[in-house]
Formats: sequence, C-alpha cells, structure tokens
Amino acid sequence: MILESTLDYPPSPHVGDTEFLEARSTPLRITALGGGTGLAALLQGLRVLHFPVGMRDEADHERLTAIVTMADDGGSSGALRRSYDILAPGDIRNCLLALSDADPTLQELFNFRFDGQLGGHSLGNLMLTALALMEKDFGKAVERASKLLDVRGRVLPASLEAAQLLAEFVDGSCSMGESRIAAVGRRIRRMSLVPHHVRALPQALHAISGSHLVVLGPGSLYTSLIPVLLVRSIAEAIAESGARVVLVMNLMTEPGETDGYTAADVVQAIREHAPELPIHSVLVNSARPSPEQLRRYAAEGAEPITPDPVFMKTLGCRAVKCDLLGDGPLVRHEPCKLARALLNLALEELP
Repeated sequence: MILESTLDYPPSPHVGDTEFLEARSTPLRITALGGGTGLAALLQGLRVLHFPVGMRDEADHERLTAIVTMADDGGSSGALRRSYDILAPGDIRNCLLALSDADPTLQELFNFRFDGQLGGHSLGNLMLTALALMEKDFGKAVERASKLLDVRGRVLPASLEAAQLLAEFVDGSCSMGESRIAAVGRRIRRMSLVPHHVRALPQALHAISGSHLVVLGPGSLYTSLIPVLLVRSIAEAIAESGARVVLVMNLMTEPGETDGYTAADVVQAIREHAPELPIHSVLVNSARPSPEQLRRYAAEGAEPITPDPVFMKTLGCRAVKCDLLGDGPLVRHEPCKLARALLNLALEELP
C-alpha cells in the first residue's frame, strides 16, 4: 500500500531540535550512504538537528554514520589516487566538513582549493593524502582527520579496497571509470565494481547492523548510490538489520545518468542492482523550481524528477512528498529541511 503525504517544514538552521532526541528513550541511530554534494548536504542538516546542543555523550558517535563511496576517479581525488595509490579523498573530505564542529578557520582551510601548479587540489584532500601516507591505512587517516575537525558522528569509507566503476550500456558497450560514465551519454543497463568482490569495511557493517534508519542519497544514482550498494555485504547487512530504509530522491535528472527517469525508474534501478535491499519510503520534493531555474537546467538536459505514484505503488514503496528545495540559483536540497523530514519520518515509522 502506498501512502502519499505532504510535510511542509521550514528550515531551522539555528535550532537544535531536542524534541527529536527526547522523543525516544534511546538515541536514534542513522546510517547514511552515498557520496558527492548530496550526502554532505544531508549530513550538514543532521549535524544541526540530530545531536544534543553543546554537549556530547557516549552515544554521540553512534547517532550518525556516513558510509561513503570510494569510486571517484576524477579531478583532485583522481589525481591523488593515481599519484599516491590511495583511496579517493574528496567525498570523505566533504562529509567530514559537513559534520565538523571545529573552528571555522580550520574548516575553511580544509576546504581551501589551490590553483596554478597545485592543479585544483583542496588542502583537505592533500591533508588526507598525507595522513594516509603517514598511517599507511586510509581508514586510520580518516579517523585522525575526524578528530582534527571535531566531527560529530562517524565518517567511514565503504571499503578500503580500491575499485573502479564499470558501466555497461544498453547497446552493449562499456566504459570504465566513474568520471567517464556520464560523458558517454548512453542509457546505462548495469553497473559493477572491478574487482567484483570488494569487501566492506567491518565498522560500516557494524554501524548498519545497529541502525534504526538507513538513508540512501541524495546523490548520483549510478556513480554514488549504487557503487556503495555493490560493495560486498552492504546490501545484505541493510536487509538483515531490520532498519527502516528511506531513499532520498534527487531533485533533478542528471544528464548522462538518469535522462528521462522518474522516481520509480530510480527505485527500479536500485532493485536491479541490489534485489535484496528493502526500500520502505521514498522522500520526494514537492516544491517547484523557478521558471528561470527550469530553463537553465533544461538547457543542460536536466528536468525535475517526477514521483510516478502508480508505478511506485507496484514497487511497494511509501511515497512521502515535502518541500526540500533550498534557496539560491542552483536546484539543491536545503540541509535542514531534508534532515527535519527524515527525522519526522523516523519518529512516525519507528517503534
């Protein structure tokens, strides 16, 4: 049975919403999976709304865990990955900053991006690279960076084993490498990791097993969300955890990845890659971008993702519509709107 509801919550960037924390006898444990700017936006909102204000307790690091794709091979991350044989630092850096309570100057430094001879590298990527080389362990490098940035919750790579993304298109052709896939411009049939049996980080599986709520996205379907689910044991761990699973739908289609997709097409693609994975609710934006925004995105081949409620019902998902749209010229999720909608869903659906 599908339920369509409309939630209209204003952003609350200055409020530590303790009602979410006090409504449960035990802390709500959330695990969020994905990568890119979408996951970072979600984490930013949850840092504001999901942690006690001005205090930490023993459960602080268990309240929120981000499990981040390591498939990025473009830009600064790709260059450092190739030069120093480390995992891609960029998505990890974004998530660490989203959850950071450190001095703003340190956060700005960590996010500072060079030009010229340093070729667009951010200082945070360089610092993660240095920590990985010092520790000879990317996982420990992330732990040290987390302490340096005073991170709330945890940020974990999905795996410590290097892998490349392989896309198979409907015409039978293939493309290797996350940064090349969208540029091909053909409809994607199947994604896989090379090597195929990449093992999940044990701490990531432990976090999933203890979760009340697992959040997928927002993020690029084929190059952020599905790569995490392809890591061995992650989809199975989610299914076995008994957690409620919420998919946060992207606001717009992505040229080269999800051209013409509806929300149901996104769900179907995830099911095809991780058939054992339950998706209980799908969070869909109800706010309409401005005509100017729609014209700008249409010129780039992008359009709003429609809910397609009839097909969603056949997939067994509960569609939840609410205003998730942020201000500004870009069509982006507003972090606190998104976090508030998810936390309300958790209180509504969980025992």
